[in-house]
Amino acid sequence: MHLYEVIRWGNPSDDPHTGGPNGHDTCFLVRAASLEAAAALADGELRFVAGAGLADWAEVAYLLGDDTGTDGTARVLRGPYIQSAYRHGWRQWNRAGPGEPWIESARG
Repeated sequence: MHLYEVIRWGNPSDDPHTGGPNGHDTCFLVRAASLEAAAALADGELRFVAGAGLADWAEVAYLLGDDTGTDGTARVLRGPYIQSAYRHGWRQWNRAGPGEPWIESARG
């Protein structure tokens, strides 16, 4: 199983400085066997975290590493949590919409 941070840009807060589509990001820590499975779990949660001008699907995912525990159940481990999503050198994928293919970003 892998650990992913799955992200939707922005958050549903009305705060003029930290909320909305240009505010801090809505993030989930997800344990899953694949990127697609991790995104599907986060997408299910995002349906309950709606906001004006925000996507209701995950837009970005980072591969953080592997879960070496004995529990093989895919699930959201943490989230939603609101913070600025930073790449920190991890592998990153983006997609243009729900059901669209994930495209890996070049490292940089």
